This record gives sequence, structure tokens and C-alpha cells, in this order.
Amino acid sequence: MMTRLTIFILIFANQVVTSFTACVPQPPAELVKDAVSLTGTTKLNESSGLVFSTRDPNCVWTHNDSGNSARLYAFDHRTGELTGECRLTGVKAVDWESLTTAGLDYQELIVADCGDNDALRKHLTMYRFEEPDPHRSTKLSASEFQTLHVRFPDGPADCEAVWYDAGEENLMLMTKGRLALARVYRVADSQWSDSQQRQRAPGVSPVVEAPVEITTAFKVTSVALPMATGADLDRASGDIWVSSYFQAFCFPRGDHSSVQEQLSAVPIAVEMPRWRQIEAIAVDNHSQVWITSEGNPTKLGRLK
Repeated sequence: MMTRLTIFILIFANQVVTSFTACVPQPPAELVKDAVSLTGTTKLNESSGLVFSTRDPNCVWTHNDSGNSARLYAFDHRTGELTGECRLTGVKAVDWESLTTAGLDYQELIVADCGDNDALRKHLTMYRFEEPDPHRSTKLSASEFQTLHVRFPDGPADCEAVWYDAGEENLMLMTKGRLALARVYRVADSQWSDSQQRQRAPGVSPVVEAPVEITTAFKVTSVALPMATGADLDRASGDIWVSSYFQAFCFPRGDHSSVQEQLSAVPIAVEMPRWRQIEAIAVDNHSQVWITSEGNPTKLGRLK
């Protein structure tokens, strides 16, 4: 349920955006190439996370926003046809907002249940598992994925942008930053291991009634960037891409010595099409940048 303050902010923001877009030229449709509609299922209508498969680079994984089942969908990015699904059993998807590959060889997936529009959640929840075959329907039980509960050190915040840095072995989280200031945090891989050791003994299934262990993320920096809706790392260059509703921002790796230094530099802004609510961005293995938007069928396209 939204608070009065949240409703006021959303109405005000909508008026500002409406006034702004009415005064500026609309970007031409050719800002995207290779656009397709993700078809084959009527269950995908709010694409909120996007990542390219490492098992088949022609496939992308995506999932719905809040209020849907704990399920991933795989599509062929060339045709938009559904190729497979993956369901996490015993999981309630509160507000799935982002998806990233993970691990030293990027053979794992992390699903981030991190949406918090009213900044009220005591903790967020991450799920990590080996990437399933994108050409099959897979069902994962609790013993087949890791669960990590995370909180921010400076209080709850809405978060929709998550990516993984294999070089630093960190999961990175960027808050949505409605007031044009996004906060960036990291969760080290060691925190996943420590959490699992606390929750289960070797060779024993997870104890359902065990108390919830909550990990505190480490704050890295703050970025002057409004309404971050998605993020991904270009594994070839180290560039970080962040999406918002109207622009994508590239933070080049260059010769920066740290992620903090990289995100402190002025990003390159790229205009995006006026699709309905762009909430996911992903970089393929050729450094091409792709986006999806809400709607049924969902649009998928490559930024020109």
C-alpha cells in the first residue's frame, strides 16, 4: 500500500516528466535495432530484469515485476520465441526487479528480490544458482539455490539495478534515486558462503525454521543519477551500463582503479526510444546493449 507521501511524489514526478517530454523532441524510432516482441507466453507482461545466457548467447533470461510467480523465462533474442523456463519452488516473489549472471566464469544467475517502492522492507532477498538450460523447463528446490537476505546500512531504499563484478567478486546494487542521487552498495561473495554455513551443516538440507540471517551491504559511493531501473556490466570492457526511463548511461572502465572511481566519472548518456517503462538493460558478449519494456507482448531491442 502506498503512503500519501509516496503518492504525492509520484504525481509530482509524473507532472514534471509530462511537462518535460512535451517540450523536447521525441527520439526517432531508429534508436533501437533488431527489435522483436517476446512471444510464446502470455505470462510475461512486466519485464523487469534481463541478462544474456552464458550457456546459449542467443538466449536471454527475463522475469516479471512484483506480484508474479517466482519464475524466469528464456527467449531467443533473434526471434522473440520462448525457449525455456525456470521456477524456484517454495519462493514468494515479493518484488523481483533485477537479474544478473555471476561467478568467476559467469555460469550462475542471481535474481534480486529488491524492489521497495515505499522504502519499508526490513531486508531484501537474493537467490543464486547455476544457470539452467535455457531450452528446457526447470524446477529448482530450496537445496538447489542459495538465499541471501540483505539490508542497506543507512536504511531501506528502492533498488532495481543490480550487476555482478567478477574481478572483485562482488554483487553490486544501485538504488533508484528518485531525488537524482543513487546510492551504490556491494555484497561480497564471501557473505554468501558465510550465510550458507550458518544456515546448514554439511550434507544436511536447509532447516526451514532456522532464524533469518541478514547481511549488511557495504556502501561504495553515491551517484548523481535519477531513477535507475536496471544495470549490467560489459564483461569485455568493464563498462557499467545503467538504464533509466528515458536514457541509458555508460560509465566507461577506462583506466579507473576502482568501481568507486569509475562511477564518480561523468557518464556517457544515450537516448532511448519512448517505450513503455524501460526497466531492464543487458550487454551481450559482443558489447551490444539491449533493453526491454513492460507490455504484452514485451519489446526487446538493441540500442543503436
